[in-house]
Amino acid sequence: MNDDVHHEAWGDRVGPELLDAVRHGNVPEVLRRLEEGLPSDWQDTEGCSLVFLAAFHRRWDIVDALLAHGASIDLPDRRGWTPLFWAAFNGHADIVSFLIGRGADPDLRTEDGEWPLFWAVYKGHTAVVRNLLIGGARRDLLDEEGHDMLWLARTLKRRDIIAMLERR
Repeated sequence: MNDDVHHEAWGDRVGPELLDAVRHGNVPEVLRRLEEGLPSDWQDTEGCSLVFLAAFHRRWDIVDALLAHGASIDLPDRRGWTPLFWAAFNGHADIVSFLIGRGADPDLRTEDGEWPLFWAVYKGHTAVVRNLLIGGARRDLLDEEGHDMLWLARTLKRRDIIAMLERR
């Protein structure tokens, strides 16, 4: 996945004004739509939620408003990617920190068995690894071949990440 949101998928059940409200942080408009009956866990045709869209645009106030109305911070899209998984995969340490602070589970796995810490280590996103570990991500989870994250970091020669993973 690239670091883009396919906005054409969002137009299937809501108007562009709601999507613009989320993208631009218009909390009153989002709250109005929720009060009119829009499900807080609404998803587009790809399974991307409003929480995902708000996190993508770093609209923390919108994420908080959606969570206050019952939205799930861990709602996966069709591939099983949660907003936290996407942020970790793409190296967005600030989004990772925010989502974990709001209760995102750092150890949720996709149907393929992937999880945020695996991809952060694999891609060398040192700040993301740090934020995941601070947020409680388990370092002892194993991939499908029985390898832990320390093995992966050593194999890829990620010295900074190795040092973090070796600390207890």
